[in-house]
Amino acid sequence: MNKKYLHLFIGLIIIAFSLYYAFKGVKLSELSEALMSIHYVYLIPAIFLVLLSYLLRAMRWRYLVRPIKKDISTTTLLSPMMVGYMANMLPARAGEFVRAYLLSRKADISFSSSFATIFIERLFDLIVLLLLIVWILLFMPEALTPKNHDGAYQIIDKVKIFGAVSLLLCIFILLFSALLQYKNDWAMKILGICIKPFPQRWREKIIGLVHSFTVGLNIIRDRRGFMATISLSFLIWIVFIVNYYPLYWAFGIENALPVISSLMILCLTVAIFITLAPTPGFLGSYHLACVVTLHGIFGIQKAVALSYGIVAWFLAMGLTVVIGSFYAIREHVSFGEFSAKKEQL
Repeated sequence: MNKKYLHLFIGLIIIAFSLYYAFKGVKLSELSEALMSIHYVYLIPAIFLVLLSYLLRAMRWRYLVRPIKKDISTTTLLSPMMVGYMANMLPARAGEFVRAYLLSRKADISFSSSFATIFIERLFDLIVLLLLIVWILLFMPEALTPKNHDGAYQIIDKVKIFGAVSLLLCIFILLFSALLQYKNDWAMKILGICIKPFPQRWREKIIGLVHSFTVGLNIIRDRRGFMATISLSFLIWIVFIVNYYPLYWAFGIENALPVISSLMILCLTVAIFITLAPTPGFLGSYHLACVVTLHGIFGIQKAVALSYGIVAWFLAMGLTVVIGSFYAIREHVSFGEFSAKKEQL
């Protein structure tokens, strides 16, 4: 089977299973009633917070790109970033490739260096999320004790395993990235040992990619930019946490949920469900995460939890598609061009 269609098939299977468990036991009348009872005026601050998160992400990306291209602006990065986010509606998280390709074309830098900035961005995101999970596990483990006692969502052990494995992986990647910057000879020797079983042609290509990739990791040497990136990473996720509160008010469930609940939704949705089940546009996995958190842990009626996930998903992805489409049309972006380029790499 063609690799592209295989990714699509796997994505559709995950979507089907996720939506099945998210909708299981929910009556259409209950879901309709929950959606009809929404106070839509509270979606306005939620929209503002989503837009603010995009701006902060573009600002952070500028710090990551600056060691490679000093004169690039935040507004210049908005276009490839939003088109890339929109392309995450495609299978296999194609948006990351799209972002890297558009940046390399727009800023006249190598694709590998461009992709390295996105890799580091994702690494910062994952580290921040893992720190939040560790904080919950150490200081508020009772938050993961389900108030819905039907036993359907016993997740604390799974969260611990995911957090431990991911944290170790992040530490390894961060250490190897630092080694590439400060002891490049050592890092390349380690790489050479690891890729020794591969054919000569593959080894040469991998080494060439790693050299280009190392350029994109120059943010590690930029102390001011590194600290700004860390600060913006925390600020971005704080905005995401706050973004869930207007939706609480929209559904009238703010009094039924503790303050920690928005952090729980963020950690389970982004750090676990979307990471482990990366469906196109996060369809299904996002909705199931909201149901697991709001219904399985905090005891909110399942129809309300599901309708919350539906509205939150439409809000985030709708804005992404609208803004991404605007930039794609304005800059004459062709997704067929990406497919042809991807085949060459």
